Amino acid sequence: MVYPTLVTIYIVNHNYGRYLEESIKSVIKQTYSNIEILLIDDGSNDKESDSILKKYEDDKDIFVIRQENLGLTHSNNVALKNATGSYIMRLDADDYLEENCVEELAKVLDENQDYALVFPDYYEVTENGTILAEICRHDFLKDVELLDSPAHGACTLFRRDLLLQVGGYDEEIKLQDGWDIWLKLISKYSVSNVRKPLFYYRQHSKSLTKDETFMLETRAKILKKHVKKSTQKKVKSLAVLPVRGKGFDSINFALWK
Repeated sequence: MVYPTLVTIYIVNHNYGRYLEESIKSVIKQTYSNIEILLIDDGSNDKESDSILKKYEDDKDIFVIRQENLGLTHSNNVALKNATGSYIMRLDADDYLEENCVEELAKVLDENQDYALVFPDYYEVTENGTILAEICRHDFLKDVELLDSPAHGACTLFRRDLLLQVGGYDEEIKLQDGWDIWLKLISKYSVSNVRKPLFYYRQHSKSLTKDETFMLETRAKILKKHVKKSTQKKVKSLAVLPVRGKGFDSINFALWK
Protein backbone atom coordinates (compact mmCIF):
# COMPACT_ATOMS: atom_id res chain seq x y z
CA MET A 1 0.00 0.00 0.00
CA VAL A 2 1.22 3.52 -0.85
CA TYR A 3 1.19 6.08 1.98
CA PRO A 4 1.56 9.53 0.40
CA THR A 5 1.83 11.56 3.60
CA LEU A 6 5.29 11.68 5.19
CA VAL A 7 5.12 11.26 8.98
CA THR A 8 7.99 12.33 11.23
CA ILE A 9 8.37 10.39 14.46
CA TYR A 10 10.98 11.70 16.86
CA ILE A 11 12.23 9.90 19.93
CA VAL A 12 13.61 12.00 22.80
CA ASN A 13 16.08 10.19 25.06
CA HIS A 14 17.84 11.16 28.27
CA ASN A 15 19.55 8.23 30.00
CA TYR A 16 16.80 5.79 29.01
CA GLY A 17 19.18 3.44 27.22
CA ARG A 18 17.61 0.36 28.82
CA TYR A 19 14.32 1.13 27.02
CA LEU A 20 15.52 2.97 23.91
CA GLU A 21 16.00 0.01 21.58
CA GLU A 22 12.43 -1.20 22.10
CA SER A 23 11.12 2.28 21.42
CA ILE A 24 13.07 2.61 18.16
CA LYS A 25 12.11 -0.86 16.94
CA SER A 26 8.42 -0.13 17.54
CA VAL A 27 8.74 2.69 15.00
CA ILE A 28 10.72 0.65 12.50
CA LYS A 29 8.04 -2.08 12.62
CA GLN A 30 5.13 0.25 11.84
CA THR A 31 2.70 -0.93 9.16
CA TYR A 32 2.77 2.63 7.82
CA SER A 33 5.90 2.80 5.67
CA ASN A 34 6.34 6.50 4.84
CA ILE A 35 8.05 7.50 8.10
CA GLU A 36 10.99 9.77 8.87
CA ILE A 37 12.71 8.92 12.18
CA LEU A 38 14.58 11.49 14.27
CA LEU A 39 16.47 10.27 17.34
CA ILE A 40 17.21 13.18 19.67
CA ASP A 41 19.55 12.44 22.56
CA ASP A 42 19.24 15.12 25.25
CA GLY A 43 22.64 14.91 26.91
CA SER A 44 22.61 11.26 28.01
CA ASN A 45 25.63 9.97 29.92
CA ASP A 46 24.66 6.31 30.35
CA LYS A 47 26.64 3.70 28.43
CA GLU A 48 23.54 1.96 27.05
CA SER A 49 22.29 5.11 25.34
CA ASP A 50 25.68 5.83 23.79
CA SER A 51 25.97 2.28 22.43
CA ILE A 52 22.52 2.44 20.80
CA LEU A 53 23.14 5.92 19.39
CA LYS A 54 26.35 4.76 17.72
CA LYS A 55 24.51 1.80 16.22
CA TYR A 56 21.80 3.96 14.66
CA GLU A 57 24.13 6.76 13.54
CA ASP A 58 25.13 4.36 10.75
CA ASP A 59 21.50 3.77 9.73
CA LYS A 60 20.65 5.87 6.67
CA ASP A 61 16.95 5.91 7.61
CA ILE A 62 17.45 7.42 11.07
CA PHE A 63 18.69 10.95 11.70
CA VAL A 64 20.52 11.09 15.05
CA ILE A 65 20.84 14.44 16.87
CA ARG A 66 23.07 14.74 19.94
CA GLN A 67 22.76 17.80 22.16
CA GLU A 68 23.57 18.90 25.69
CA ASN A 69 20.84 18.37 28.28
CA LEU A 70 18.42 21.16 27.33
CA GLY A 71 15.13 19.55 28.31
CA LEU A 72 12.04 18.09 26.71
CA THR A 73 10.38 21.20 25.30
CA HIS A 74 13.65 22.37 23.72
CA SER A 75 13.98 18.93 22.14
CA ASN A 76 10.43 19.23 20.79
CA ASN A 77 11.39 22.44 19.02
CA VAL A 78 14.57 20.85 17.66
CA ALA A 79 12.38 18.15 16.15
CA LEU A 80 10.01 20.73 14.63
CA LYS A 81 12.96 22.54 13.08
CA ASN A 82 14.52 19.40 11.57
CA ALA A 83 11.38 17.47 10.58
CA THR A 84 10.16 17.36 6.99
CA GLY A 85 6.98 15.33 7.54
CA SER A 86 3.51 16.84 7.16
CA TYR A 87 2.51 15.07 10.37
CA ILE A 88 4.69 14.74 13.46
CA MET A 89 4.64 12.65 16.63
CA ARG A 90 6.90 12.43 19.66
CA LEU A 91 7.63 9.05 21.18
CA ASP A 92 9.32 9.12 24.59
CA ALA A 93 12.27 6.76 24.81
CA ASP A 94 10.70 4.67 27.58
CA ASP A 95 7.44 4.08 25.67
CA TYR A 96 6.61 2.12 22.53
CA LEU A 97 3.95 1.85 19.82
CA GLU A 98 1.54 -0.75 18.53
CA GLU A 99 2.53 -1.72 14.97
CA ASN A 100 -0.55 -0.05 13.45
CA CYS A 101 -0.41 3.14 15.52
CA VAL A 102 0.77 5.53 12.80
CA GLU A 103 -1.47 3.99 10.15
CA GLU A 104 -4.57 4.40 12.35
CA LEU A 105 -3.80 8.00 13.34
CA ALA A 106 -2.60 9.21 9.93
CA LYS A 107 -5.79 7.93 8.31
CA VAL A 108 -7.86 10.21 10.54
CA LEU A 109 -5.85 13.32 9.61
CA ASP A 110 -5.83 12.36 5.93
CA GLU A 111 -9.62 12.10 5.92
CA ASN A 112 -10.34 15.19 8.08
CA GLN A 113 -8.50 18.29 6.97
CA ASP A 114 -9.97 20.39 9.80
CA TYR A 115 -8.34 18.27 12.53
CA ALA A 116 -5.15 19.66 14.06
CA LEU A 117 -4.32 16.49 15.98
CA VAL A 118 -5.48 12.99 16.74
CA PHE A 119 -4.63 10.77 19.71
CA PRO A 120 -5.41 7.20 20.84
CA ASP A 121 -6.18 5.25 23.98
CA TYR A 122 -3.19 3.47 25.51
CA TYR A 123 -1.90 0.81 27.87
CA GLU A 124 -0.08 1.54 31.11
CA VAL A 125 2.69 -1.02 31.56
CA THR A 126 5.36 -1.91 34.11
CA GLU A 127 9.08 -1.43 33.56
CA ASN A 128 9.15 -4.91 32.02
CA GLY A 129 6.15 -4.32 29.76
CA THR A 130 3.45 -6.13 31.75
CA ILE A 131 0.11 -4.44 31.11
CA LEU A 132 -1.29 -2.73 34.21
CA ALA A 133 -4.36 -1.08 32.70
CA GLU A 134 -6.03 -0.01 29.48
CA ILE A 135 -6.68 3.73 29.59
CA CYS A 136 -9.76 4.64 27.56
CA ARG A 137 -10.26 8.30 26.72
CA HIS A 138 -13.68 9.90 26.25
CA ASP A 139 -15.09 9.89 22.73
CA PHE A 140 -14.14 13.40 21.60
CA LEU A 141 -16.63 13.31 18.71
CA LYS A 142 -19.66 12.31 20.79
CA ASP A 143 -19.15 12.65 24.55
CA VAL A 144 -16.99 15.74 25.03
CA GLU A 145 -18.03 19.38 24.96
CA LEU A 146 -15.61 20.81 27.52
CA LEU A 147 -12.10 20.12 26.22
CA ASP A 148 -10.50 19.89 29.67
CA SER A 149 -8.85 16.49 29.24
CA PRO A 150 -5.97 17.03 26.81
CA ALA A 151 -4.16 14.59 24.61
CA HIS A 152 -0.78 13.24 25.67
CA GLY A 153 2.16 15.38 24.60
CA ALA A 154 3.68 12.14 23.30
CA CYS A 155 2.09 9.61 20.94
CA THR A 156 -0.28 12.25 19.57
CA LEU A 157 -0.13 12.92 15.82
CA PHE A 158 -0.08 16.62 14.91
CA ARG A 159 -0.15 18.59 11.71
CA ARG A 160 3.35 20.04 11.80
CA ASP A 161 2.43 23.28 10.02
CA LEU A 162 -0.18 24.07 12.67
CA LEU A 163 2.30 23.47 15.49
CA LEU A 164 4.59 25.97 13.79
CA GLN A 165 1.73 28.44 13.31
CA VAL A 166 0.99 28.51 17.06
CA GLY A 167 4.66 29.11 17.84
CA GLY A 168 5.82 25.60 18.71
CA TYR A 169 6.67 24.70 22.30
CA ASP A 170 7.20 27.08 25.22
CA GLU A 171 10.68 26.23 26.51
CA GLU A 172 9.96 27.78 29.90
CA ILE A 173 7.67 24.80 30.55
CA LYS A 174 9.66 21.73 31.58
CA LEU A 175 6.85 19.15 31.47
CA GLN A 176 3.11 18.99 30.72
CA ASP A 177 3.89 20.35 27.26
CA GLY A 178 0.80 18.53 26.04
CA TRP A 179 -1.42 20.85 28.10
CA ASP A 180 0.15 24.00 26.64
CA ILE A 181 -0.03 22.82 23.02
CA TRP A 182 -3.58 21.57 23.58
CA LEU A 183 -4.74 25.00 24.77
CA LYS A 184 -3.00 26.69 21.85
CA LEU A 185 -4.66 24.44 19.28
CA ILE A 186 -8.22 23.94 20.56
CA SER A 187 -8.88 27.68 20.42
CA LYS A 188 -8.44 27.56 16.64
CA TYR A 189 -8.82 24.01 15.37
CA SER A 190 -10.74 20.75 15.79
CA VAL A 191 -9.27 17.66 17.47
CA SER A 192 -10.14 13.97 17.47
CA ASN A 193 -9.24 10.62 18.97
CA VAL A 194 -9.05 6.96 18.01
CA ARG A 195 -10.66 4.78 20.64
CA LYS A 196 -8.11 2.00 20.47
CA PRO A 197 -5.03 1.44 22.69
CA LEU A 198 -2.17 2.18 20.29
CA PHE A 199 0.82 2.82 22.55
CA TYR A 200 2.38 1.56 25.76
CA TYR A 201 3.01 4.11 28.51
CA ARG A 202 5.67 2.77 30.85
CA GLN A 203 5.39 3.37 34.59
CA HIS A 204 8.65 3.55 36.54
CA SER A 205 10.32 5.57 39.28
CA LYS A 206 12.02 8.02 36.89
CA SER A 207 8.88 8.99 34.97
CA LEU A 208 8.38 12.75 34.87
CA THR A 209 4.74 12.34 35.89
CA LYS A 210 5.71 10.70 39.21
CA ASP A 211 6.23 14.17 40.75
CA GLU A 212 2.55 15.03 41.10
CA THR A 213 3.14 18.32 42.96
CA PHE A 214 5.46 19.67 40.26
CA MET A 215 3.04 18.48 37.58
CA LEU A 216 0.07 20.29 39.15
CA GLU A 217 2.11 23.45 39.71
CA THR A 218 3.14 23.38 36.05
CA ARG A 219 -0.46 22.94 34.90
CA ALA A 220 -1.48 25.94 37.00
CA LYS A 221 1.34 27.99 35.43
CA ILE A 222 0.19 27.00 31.94
CA LEU A 223 -3.45 27.85 32.63
CA LYS A 224 -2.49 31.20 34.16
CA LYS A 225 -0.44 32.04 31.07
CA HIS A 226 -3.34 31.29 28.75
CA VAL A 227 -5.81 33.27 30.86
CA LYS A 228 -3.51 36.31 30.63
CA LYS A 229 -3.42 36.00 26.84
CA SER A 230 -7.17 35.55 26.54
CA THR A 231 -9.07 38.33 24.75
CA GLN A 232 -12.34 37.43 26.47
CA LYS A 233 -13.83 40.06 28.75
CA LYS A 234 -13.03 39.38 32.39
CA VAL A 235 -16.04 39.08 34.69
CA LYS A 236 -16.42 38.51 38.40
CA SER A 237 -17.63 35.00 39.01
CA LEU A 238 -17.96 32.19 41.51
CA ALA A 239 -16.53 28.91 40.29
CA VAL A 240 -17.66 25.50 41.51
CA LEU A 241 -14.95 22.93 40.80
CA PRO A 242 -16.04 19.30 40.87
CA VAL A 243 -13.06 17.03 41.48
CA ARG A 244 -13.30 13.40 40.43
CA GLY A 245 -9.78 12.38 41.30
CA LYS A 246 -7.98 9.17 40.43
CA GLY A 247 -10.37 7.09 42.51
CA PHE A 248 -13.00 7.56 39.79
CA ASP A 249 -10.88 8.19 36.72
CA SER A 250 -7.20 7.20 36.60
CA ILE A 251 -6.21 10.01 34.22
CA ASN A 252 -7.75 12.82 36.30
CA PHE A 253 -5.98 14.48 39.19
CA ALA A 254 -7.32 16.72 41.92
CA LEU A 255 -6.24 20.35 41.53
CA TRP A 256 -4.44 20.12 44.85
CA LYS A 257 -4.35 17.89 47.85
